[in-house]
Amino acid sequence: MPPVIDVYGATDIGHIRKTNEDVFKIVENDLLFSIADGMGGHKAGDIAAKEATNQIFNLLSKTIKAETSLDQVIYHIDLAIKEANFRVYNLSRSNQNFLGMGTTLCFLYLHPTYAVFAHIGDSRIYHYQKSSLNLIQLTKDHSLINKLKDQNKAVSTKPCKNIITKAIGTHAKIEPSIDKTLFEIDDIFLMCTDGLTDYISNSDLKKIIEASASPKNLCDELINRAKNNGSSDNITAIAIKIIEK
Repeated sequence: MPPVIDVYGATDIGHIRKTNEDVFKIVENDLLFSIADGMGGHKAGDIAAKEATNQIFNLLSKTIKAETSLDQVIYHIDLAIKEANFRVYNLSRSNQNFLGMGTTLCFLYLHPTYAVFAHIGDSRIYHYQKSSLNLIQLTKDHSLINKLKDQNKAVSTKPCKNIITKAIGTHAKIEPSIDKTLFEIDDIFLMCTDGLTDYISNSDLKKIIEASASPKNLCDELINRAKNNGSSDNITAIAIKIIEK
């Protein structure tokens, strides 16, 4: 049986930006969720985020059903992200105003047994495990700072901060990171953009999750906290609580 959930998503333009290039989508009946952060330093980031999101959901709404096997779910998510990437890439090359646009992406699907998650860039997904009271960061940012750390090279945080090594639409081909994790009743999945995670530590995220009465309360509190901490970016969050499974 598919899990029963309580879900809420919210986005805020923040203090500085003139436009909101974050896009989130929740299709509760299909248990599909995503967040995309249009690349702020590039033209038409909001268009890239919307195009990628719509393309992925259009494809997956036709291919993923409750009875779809886990292997097939993973296959279809991988394919949908690659096709969305190619669509955004072609769109960016067809219009001078769109040249160089791109977007991050994080995506989650709740299979009856596993949560399947995928990402490109530095938008993140967290899993709060109620039974162990652990907060696990499921995604690892596709960022220059992480790439240098993996190569055991000296890292200067400031110039490397927010430089991502993968984005939807900037190259014709892309390899998303995809994985799965078990979940239990009362677990919470949190999806968010870097306008939030750059300004709230993982330890503070855990405290706010544990103090929140509902997904709506959690998203609202996280966005307010990021803004109070000086976030200079758009801020977006989706919180999903497992009620029954």
